[in-house]
Amino acid sequence: MIIRITVLILSLVGFVSTAYSDESKLENNFSGLIQLGGDRSQGNSDNRSLSSNFELGHSYGNWVTDFTFHSSQKKESGTLTEDKYESILKSIYNLPKHYYTFIQLGYREDSFSGVYAEKMYIAGFGYHAFMNKDAYSLDIEIGYGERVTKKLIDGVLRAKVDYDPGTHIALISQYNFTDDDALKASITAEIGNDDDFLKRKFSWVHKLFDAFHLDVSYESLTLSKPSVNKVSTDATTIFKIGYTF
Repeated sequence: MIIRITVLILSLVGFVSTAYSDESKLENNFSGLIQLGGDRSQGNSDNRSLSSNFELGHSYGNWVTDFTFHSSQKKESGTLTEDKYESILKSIYNLPKHYYTFIQLGYREDSFSGVYAEKMYIAGFGYHAFMNKDAYSLDIEIGYGERVTKKLIDGVLRAKVDYDPGTHIALISQYNFTDDDALKASITAEIGNDDDFLKRKFSWVHKLFDAFHLDVSYESLTLSKPSVNKVSTDATTIFKIGYTF
């Protein structure tokens, strides 16, 4: 099913790119972001955590592609208690009248939440609302995808692999309330499969000086069917210093 949808969208993109191509827009533009954060405590407790984020963006004509990699690790008294990795590659093609089509690939590892490895494939359509507003943006997405998950039960890799096809829904927004401050929010849901999930992320970004900024974010992930002996919601607050290039 996902292959048929991907072929359909690529065919549509090829048709639209031929009909609406504008040579004046065909310029390669690159952007990037590096963020690091964490904490360290000593004395009665010996804990430390490290969080990192890397983003790379590219635009060419009506194409916009973004790659994101996030990692988080925590140790308590020398014992590893958190080890998460997530990467997302998303490519969109802007259509007339604020519409766009997209393809998204993802990979995630989170062994302490029972996920040994998870792959995600999504294809769909979106709408850019408020394109005439400089301070505010909102994207609305709907699509279809599949998650392929290898789970851990009591630290042992389960032989069976879960295939979860379902509907993708997302709201992605940003509000620049000053020249130096922005509030970003995204809510993503996958419904209609054996293991639905709801992911929320809210972050405040404040420019410090030159290309450096402070990022304070809150992230949570809720699963309808968590792994055995695991709670349904994981949430974390992260402080990071970033550099934009």
